[in-house]
Amino acid sequence: MTHLLPAIAWTLIHFCWQAAAIAAVYGAASLLLSRRSSQTRYAVALAALLAMLASAAVTFGWQLRANAAPAHSSISHDATMAAAPSRFQQTVAPTVARAALAISADAASPSLPALLPWIDGFWLMGVFVLSLRSLGGWWLIRRLRASANSAIPAAVSASFQRIASALGLRRPIELAVSGNVSGPITVGFLRATVLLPICALTSLSPDELEVVLAHELAHVRRADFLWNLVQTFAETVFFFHPAVWWIGSCLRNERELCCDDLALKVCPNPVIYARALFHLEEQRSRQPRLAMALDGNGSRSTLRLRILRILGEPVAHAGHSPSRAFSISVAIAGLLILVFPSSQVLASLHPPKANTLAAATVVAFPRIVAPVPQEPTPAPTPAPDPVVAAPVAPEPTPAPQEQPPAPEKPAAGTRASAGNGSTYIDRMKAAGYDVDLDKYIALKIQGVTPEYAHQMSQIGFGKLSADDLIACKIQGVSPEAIAEMKKQGLEVSSVHDAISFRIFSVTPEFIAGMKAAGFTNLSTKELVGLRVQGVTPEYARSITQQYPGATVEDIVKTKIFNIDADFIASAKAHGFNNLKLEKLVQLRISGLLDDEK
Repeated sequence: MTHLLPAIAWTLIHFCWQAAAIAAVYGAASLLLSRRSSQTRYAVALAALLAMLASAAVTFGWQLRANAAPAHSSISHDATMAAAPSRFQQTVAPTVARAALAISADAASPSLPALLPWIDGFWLMGVFVLSLRSLGGWWLIRRLRASANSAIPAAVSASFQRIASALGLRRPIELAVSGNVSGPITVGFLRATVLLPICALTSLSPDELEVVLAHELAHVRRADFLWNLVQTFAETVFFFHPAVWWIGSCLRNERELCCDDLALKVCPNPVIYARALFHLEEQRSRQPRLAMALDGNGSRSTLRLRILRILGEPVAHAGHSPSRAFSISVAIAGLLILVFPSSQVLASLHPPKANTLAAATVVAFPRIVAPVPQEPTPAPTPAPDPVVAAPVAPEPTPAPQEQPPAPEKPAAGTRASAGNGSTYIDRMKAAGYDVDLDKYIALKIQGVTPEYAHQMSQIGFGKLSADDLIACKIQGVSPEAIAEMKKQGLEVSSVHDAISFRIFSVTPEFIAGMKAAGFTNLSTKELVGLRVQGVTPEYARSITQQYPGATVEDIVKTKIFNIDADFIASAKAHGFNNLKLEKLVQLRISGLLDDEK
């Protein structure tokens, strides 16, 4: 135990600059790979996280070995260095020379080893708190699995099995429905379970539900739950380092993109996929994120970018966002700050005894300082210090190499040609629709193009709103359809009339039938009112045969109270002859005939 706690503390100290260095390299690599596949970017992010764990494990083993070494080994090591000053000066002196002044200053102040117990205490407290969070998530997952309902409709279960087979999954995977989740989640590794919210079965179409199932099964296919456990472990043990959380966030984003790509191979309709995500987000309520589950519950902005990416829109990759660029800059700056004064930290790999430190400083200090002004040749050797930031240097050079392919696909609308309005959002803005991102997504999902918006603005009703365009597209209202309505005798005074005609099936056949029943020159409101109540030309004809002077309002009223030819015949059979429609309605409301019957 006397060697374990100092080894942990020194491992945490070394991890500060090690993680910063790995994050800086990963930041530069992610910029270079921004145009590669999501799987490639995910593999690089996962490799960076595993490199952090590996560096900490190697450092911990080294520290245990160094702290467990007998005291005489340290003394003999100092004696060896004193006996071979030339070799020591050639290898170590150039690197430690600039930190010698700081080391001598620290000799007069409380030594760093005195802080090691405090470092261990802070770390143990943080790990304990985050472990409670992970255990709470695990307990909640068990509760969700136990309370879920495995009674799934046969059609949904068949789709689930078909998609699992298409993805090459041979082991059994459970599908259940839970009313305690607001979005689909995947839990478990050896015995995986996909939990669907009830709203997924009630609000999604069969096609939309299939793409949701494909996304969740993609998590199982990729063993994402296992890697999520590794990520949760790293975030728990190294909770104090921002680089770990940053790479963890990148991992989650890239993981969802990988599953999107894999799901689209099974269900290759991006519009249905985007619509399913959009509908689920509308149904999603606030819920705590489960660290031990794959719920894909990112922020709204992340979901919007996913939807735009699925729809084929050229969105800026997360690696190019200002916040991420700032994070990379902070990581590099932190790395430089940590590396320059780290000479004394690096010296702890062979920590001398406290009484030996002062002597070593007195003996070694003159030997380190003396050669510096006399030997100009070692001067280039300190240059490797700034090389830590070298991975960032290639950032400007790959950019021109990645840019040329963009003009090869002008129809895709790359950001390079955004000034010409080549992207969907830019073209919609050029058409006069400067709306928020949610509206752009809804417009794109429903297939509203700038050309369609321009055509609809030329039919005589002025510029339509985004919601009107969406409603027109959903109902199949187009300039041609409106022209056909007018040609068939329908009075279309606005797009809302055309939409109402489409929704309630006000067709030329219906109008012709109502004219044959004696109702001519019906207004748009009257036509829609008749269709809303389910009035057919046959029903209107049966009422007018009994009451030739019946108006449209009378027809609607009789339909509301279910007064048909059978009820009129029943009233007459009971002696209620020559009743006006108003009296007939009152007779139906009173229920006298029902009591008599």
